[in-house]
Amino acid sequence: MLKYQKIKADLVSFIHRSQAGESLPPRIKMMEMFHATRTTIDKAVNELIKEGLLYSVRGSGTYIAKKISPSKVTAWAMILPDILHDTYPGILRGVEDIASRNAINVIICNTENSTDKESAYINNLIQSDVKGVITIPAMIGNSDFAAFNRLQQNRIPLVFCNRFLNNVNAPFVGSNSFYGGLIATEHLISQGYKHIAYISLAIYSTSFDRYQGYLSALCRAGIPFQKEYVIFEKSFDENKVGYQATLALLKNHPEIDAIFAFNDAVAVNCYQAIVDSGLKPGKDIGLIGYDNTKICEIPSVHLSSIKFKNYEIGEKAAEILLNFSINEQQTYDHIVLMPELVVRESSKHI
Repeated sequence: MLKYQKIKADLVSFIHRSQAGESLPPRIKMMEMFHATRTTIDKAVNELIKEGLLYSVRGSGTYIAKKISPSKVTAWAMILPDILHDTYPGILRGVEDIASRNAINVIICNTENSTDKESAYINNLIQSDVKGVITIPAMIGNSDFAAFNRLQQNRIPLVFCNRFLNNVNAPFVGSNSFYGGLIATEHLISQGYKHIAYISLAIYSTSFDRYQGYLSALCRAGIPFQKEYVIFEKSFDENKVGYQATLALLKNHPEIDAIFAFNDAVAVNCYQAIVDSGLKPGKDIGLIGYDNTKICEIPSVHLSSIKFKNYEIGEKAAEILLNFSINEQQTYDHIVLMPELVVRESSKHI
């Protein structure tokens, strides 16, 4: 979103809270408020004048012509695979904060990662008065591309978070999982670990991207790739992934000295398997997860992790959707945020 568009969105929110006939702050005051130039402020204001939300009186100022019609923007829908998942509430909070500031309700749809349930939600939303949809696509089953396309055919704006569908042309906001996998593995290498395993959920775009980052870090460090150190389990159930795989790896390949886990939930299962194998995380085996959730603080040896900017992702997705509501035109931005390394005891030689 361009600077003037962000200012325009904030002014729309101000208009919604105000009464017809109220004046906008003077331009100099708005330049201070928005940390913007006069030209940028004028561009945002002039567009709102053209749209009929503001009017200008020569020598007097700029005034609110009318409030936003409640029928124009009433509600958005947020379609999530699992509202209880550690990363998704942060994304939802980012969306909700933008929506709340603009008097927009948010409908939460929980798909349980089922594409069938996802399609049912979409079909119901098309029949409702929803004015936009933000979704993290489900992974279990075959995606119903036609359902997503029907959203757009019905002029309901769509924004993808975390992952997107190649067959659907819509904006996307996500995280650079390749880079996250790279910095996670490079950190383990920097701590002196040389025999590093990667344990993941079933293979899909995100797990594969992190795997590619893992491979690149090994290559850059001149560490030979050992395919037997890599486990893509068949399940998406985080409660089951990691424990048995870690036990087997440590038994069959005792030289393994570190593990990069797909996420923190998997990392905790790996942690327990390390302990049950008579080894100590952070001393005998380095361990790093992904997402930087509260789970990291649960084990006695706290987990290093990669910070997934979930709130920022939700916020950016909502800003894109808000821009649709204001400008009533489709844009197809792809915004990719960079994750960050968070180091704790599990990845250091204690």
